[in-house]
Amino acid sequence: MNIQPILDHFQQLSPEEQTKEVYAHFGLAVYFGQAVEQQLANMLIFDKLFQVKPETPEQYSALFEEYAAAAKPAGILAIETQMAYQLADADRDELQQVLMLREYLADTYFKVHAQRLLQPEQKGQLVADFADFQARARALHNRLQQYQQQYVERTGVDADLMQQTWATVVRDMQRTLGS
Repeated sequence: MNIQPILDHFQQLSPEEQTKEVYAHFGLAVYFGQAVEQQLANMLIFDKLFQVKPETPEQYSALFEEYAAAAKPAGILAIETQMAYQLADADRDELQQVLMLREYLADTYFKVHAQRLLQPEQKGQLVADFADFQARARALHNRLQQYQQQYVERTGVDADLMQQTWATVVRDMQRTLGS
């Protein structure tokens, strides 16, 4: 992804607007990192649904709680996804790096780079870091979706059944998170 248009726009903003823009890109970076983690959970739910074939609402809920309700750390989800979907080495490595970077962004980045926010000439570097991460996370998310689609095609699951199953998972997720 070419981030130069983002940086060009950023340079035209007032200092106050630049600060807001930094935080907006930070939020997007964390969001896209979280989307990758959620995609892992989705992939594992599908894998388990078609292996285990739960028969009761309680079994569906237990499966959902195990994967989608953030019961497992992202690193464990990544390992399980690698085993279930046989990710290419490059995608496995990128997944590990994106998850580590997401953790770094969420927990440490501003502690290490706080001075950049106070220096107008350094704010652009913050935006560049966040935009680069967003691009990596989006690209990885798309590749993970392709793995899931290939898995579904390989298993021969009917598209209507897959949609019905996903609707059940979403309903259970909403019920679980709502309670």
